[in-house]
Amino acid sequence: MADYLTIATASLRQLPFDFAGNTQRIIKAIEKAYQANANILLMPELALTGYGCEDNFTFQEFHEATANALEQVLQATSMLGQKYQTPMLIALGLPLLYPGGQVYNASAIFSATGLHGFTCKQFLARNGLHYEPRWFEAWPRDQVITHPHYQVPMGNIVIDSLGVRIGFETCEDSWISNRPGRDLYQRNVDIILNPSASHFAVGKFDIREQFILEGSRAFGVTYAYANLNGTENGTSIFDAGCMIASEGRMVSYGDRFNCQDVLLNYVVVNLSANRVTRIISSEAINNHQQQWDVKLSLKLTTQIPNWNHTPSITIADNNLLHEFWDDLNDDDQDHSEICYALANGLWDWMQRTHTEGFVVSMSGGADSGLAATLVYLSHYLALHQFGATDYRQKLPTKWLEAIPEYSDELGDYGTWLRRYVMPKVLVCLYQGTDNSSAVTFNAAQAVAENIGATFHHWNVQQLVDGYIHLVNAVYPEHPLNWEDDDIALQNIQARTRSPGVWMLANRENKLLIATSNLSESALGYATMDGDTSGVLSVVSGLSKTRIRKLNSWLEKQGLPIDGKHGFHRLTIPALYQINVQQPTAELRPTEQTDEEDLMPYIICDSIMDSYLIRQMWPKSILIDLLMQGYGQTYTPKQLGFFIERWFRLFCRNPWKRYGTRAGFHVEQISLDPKTFHRFPLLNASFKEPLEQMWHYIDTL
Repeated sequence: MADYLTIATASLRQLPFDFAGNTQRIIKAIEKAYQANANILLMPELALTGYGCEDNFTFQEFHEATANALEQVLQATSMLGQKYQTPMLIALGLPLLYPGGQVYNASAIFSATGLHGFTCKQFLARNGLHYEPRWFEAWPRDQVITHPHYQVPMGNIVIDSLGVRIGFETCEDSWISNRPGRDLYQRNVDIILNPSASHFAVGKFDIREQFILEGSRAFGVTYAYANLNGTENGTSIFDAGCMIASEGRMVSYGDRFNCQDVLLNYVVVNLSANRVTRIISSEAINNHQQQWDVKLSLKLTTQIPNWNHTPSITIADNNLLHEFWDDLNDDDQDHSEICYALANGLWDWMQRTHTEGFVVSMSGGADSGLAATLVYLSHYLALHQFGATDYRQKLPTKWLEAIPEYSDELGDYGTWLRRYVMPKVLVCLYQGTDNSSAVTFNAAQAVAENIGATFHHWNVQQLVDGYIHLVNAVYPEHPLNWEDDDIALQNIQARTRSPGVWMLANRENKLLIATSNLSESALGYATMDGDTSGVLSVVSGLSKTRIRKLNSWLEKQGLPIDGKHGFHRLTIPALYQINVQQPTAELRPTEQTDEEDLMPYIICDSIMDSYLIRQMWPKSILIDLLMQGYGQTYTPKQLGFFIERWFRLFCRNPWKRYGTRAGFHVEQISLDPKTFHRFPLLNASFKEPLEQMWHYIDTL
């Protein structure tokens, strides 16, 4: 007879240091798993404390609070076990302090009968956004000891529960070639659990899916993966997306980019079918490692599954079906993921800062247009995920008298949202000068009206003239002029727009959104205290090329939505008025475009990708651009000028990157010097590598 059991994964929307809230959500997930008759529940990496606790991972009192929270979870599990009577084994991620002073990224393994042990992460993430070795010790691959405080095994353990054998890979463990799953295969495990905190980046979900499927197939196991959800630390967006694979195929997907606090995903699996794979490809047993097994007497399996509790794929009734994602082409899928991720992040910022929405200084250009649209998407998606009644209760209490409860007579969800909610959520402000045009004003107004935002406009030229008058009084013999003072006269316009919009945001108790993008950040093409003003830079993780594609896609194709009112695509037609323009700062009295000031954005972003992703220097980047076919449009010398200009500007302006606002990590790359790319403020501007590039060009 075959052995079946029900595995559940929980994706949690946790918050650093929110021990009471985190514990509450964990207990809620445990009860939901009991209600689903689950035999195993997997929760994410560091779910008890939050992944983004940073240097507090080394604080003694932090670990005291962690221990207290774990005790509360154990007590609640005991009570729930008595209530539901289903044998269930639970894995919960947490930082674990060893009395000698070492801190480990661990998972507690427990049931209603108590704590059974800790498994510890063996390979720490140390690239990109990750700095785990700063806080944690990597666990030695072949070691198990007894924790002196809890008196349970910790380390490279395997749980053996009446013949059901369970091993662990924690996040980064599964991303390396010599993954612990190879050892677990030799130890004859039936199930591998992977508690993860894997942040969103474009294309990353497909990579996760591959290693989960490969782990299930190659090791002959059921492989379960649980991930965090939401914008936990304010910049990293965790996209949930729990998965369970068995017999080398995916049998269950959890929802992604969902605003709910707890997402449970569960499925019944056939352990005997996986054991057949291991019988066929068996290897010698590593007897030495059997001493590391933790023996339990929980009866997790049944011969006849309870089909009343067997979902087909996921249980979230508002899930954007995975089959739909599979049907999208690459660009469509990337654009959808980015919009969902950024909308998800904005929802958390509004909820967790206890503010009353956002303010955007609208220029009528691509960056501010997308930023405003994303605020709308954040509420549109939350509305469809929660339903109108629950969504309305999450809005500021002072708004509710003016926002009627939803009914069909008020139109569809979108109409109700734009008419009653968005005017309170988002304020858009256009601030013109003598150099502003009717084109950008009309574009800004059209987008604001399309998404239901409150729109204001005023002219700041008198303020600009006042500053020019003050400076001219200092230099009476040589007043400001465009030939000598181009940068100063441009920047004063951008900076003059900052105080008024800040005042508006303060008065409204709203968060001011900065609008600088990734491409501009690389080259310093932004005015400090101008377009960098704000609390949160929503599009700072997106290249200009990506932003222009997203705007065009939202105008013409639209974001796929599957929610309370069924499947549809949401388009923003007014973005047309932005998409037909060439990007311009509108700060000079003559016609001005960004690409004339800098270089073609597609070249700029290709250079940036080569430098940051493939870690190339100028000569190699030139060769790579030629291999990509750019030599058909530009000569090697023209490409060389672009590369030199990129590196000169990049090296001249790192201080600007240190001064920019927090933003979301979206692309594979980032220029945030605090979390991703550290670069010296003072440097030699790649002088020698650029000389080598020009020498190479001379030989062509």
